[in-house]
Amino acid sequence: MRTRVSTKVVAAVILLVMMCVVAFPLYWVLTMSLRPSSDLYEKRIVPSSLTMENFRQILLEKSWAAFESVSFLVPFRNSLVVGVSAVLFSLCISIPAGYGLAKVPMRGKKIVSTYVLLAYVFPPFILIIALYSIAQNLGLRDKLLGLALIHQVRILPYCTWMLRGYFSTVPKELEDSARIDGCSRLGALWRIFLPISAPGVVSAGIFSFTFSWNDLLFTLVTIDNFKRFTVPIALRSMVIGDFVRWNSVMAGVLIAILPPLAFYLLLQRFVVQGLTAGSIK
Repeated sequence: MRTRVSTKVVAAVILLVMMCVVAFPLYWVLTMSLRPSSDLYEKRIVPSSLTMENFRQILLEKSWAAFESVSFLVPFRNSLVVGVSAVLFSLCISIPAGYGLAKVPMRGKKIVSTYVLLAYVFPPFILIIALYSIAQNLGLRDKLLGLALIHQVRILPYCTWMLRGYFSTVPKELEDSARIDGCSRLGALWRIFLPISAPGVVSAGIFSFTFSWNDLLFTLVTIDNFKRFTVPIALRSMVIGDFVRWNSVMAGVLIAILPPLAFYLLLQRFVVQGLTAGSIK
């Protein structure tokens, strides 16, 4: 009995320590974003005073970065446009692609599946020069929708591979029943596979949005006009030479994590189901 109690105590202590390690950076971001400039470099965990001036400055004023023309709401809006567009592009392509690799008989399907997986694990920085040239020739540079299309280089392979594994777990008898009732393959995909595979589709959509929202590398190559900057470039622009206003940067970081956090909190159940589906098989 004592052994069980001691084991539970040790486990609780370990979990508490892990929780503190994970939560402390978030606490530091929050407190730094609320600190006045006079308290910025004081070595204290608890700030002496709190202010909303940092949020007001980056949201309402136009002097929060190396350029002075737009508020932080403009890159925030741009990131939302790129993120939502990336989700729509990825789902429209990866859903039929994953279904085809999972259920449609064809020659070379295993080779194509292997290529899709290799395309995701390929280092992205190696593709930068080629992507720059392609974007330049196709007129995609300095356009938000063009950036969303370039993001598909990393998003599509992962989403296609994940949905392929998810569609493979759907019993073949369900598709056969739909085909007997007169459904085409697209009809079976729409009426049978998508409702059953909703957790996997949601997980793919969340991955697409999160990758697009956090991307800095492809955005630096594609976007030049500061009015089309996304959140990662906007945060980077707050570093002006050797001068960094950490309270403004942390306020921007806190605003930047809100959309992905909201998606995960609202759709957490689907994310867990989508990532673990098919693991037993």
